[in-house]
Amino acid sequence: MEWVYRGFETSLLGLSLCLGLAALASLGPAREPEATLAVTLPMISVTASR
Repeated sequence: MEWVYRGFETSLLGLSLCLGLAALASLGPAREPEATLAVTLPMISVTASR
């Protein structure tokens, strides 16, 4: 029965390692947010750049 717990623990460690590597791979250069003003009404959408 101990092998079941060890297998479960190993699979969780592997999953966390894969998720961590995927998070590192998805990092890129920091993007600066664009300075825009947006107003949205039910029937009208207006966007203006500053």
